[in-house]
Amino acid sequence: MKANLRTIALGAVTLMAMTEVGMASSLLLPNPAQLAGDWTLYPDAQQTPVCNLHLGASEGEIEGDLDCARDLLGLRPGSWLVTPDTLALVGGDGSSVVHFSRDGGHYAWTRPDGTQLVLQRQAK
Repeated sequence: MKANLRTIALGAVTLMAMTEVGMASSLLLPNPAQLAGDWTLYPDAQQTPVCNLHLGASEGEIEGDLDCARDLLGLRPGSWLVTPDTLALVGGDGSSVVHFSRDGGHYAWTRPDGTQLVLQRQAK
């Protein structure tokens, strides 16, 4: 009986370790330089560029039409950051964050009113 419990426990530990390694490797964190450049923020249903933003190569640097972004997001972006599965725009106060999830070739976020906003890298 004790041998069976030991075997089960060792199998469970091995399975947990394999799962953690597999999950960690599937969430590759892009570096800020990979996402730096010119981006367009717009409502998905409209599909016309509304706000032009520039994400700097140093994480956090953001320029462009920040007032336009405020009108769409409900916060004026003061910086940006990369997480394993999102590109986040951080409010100027440092406490408000909007997480855009990767959705194919762009990032998307759904506002509380149901409007989907798209953050699309501009062609170079």
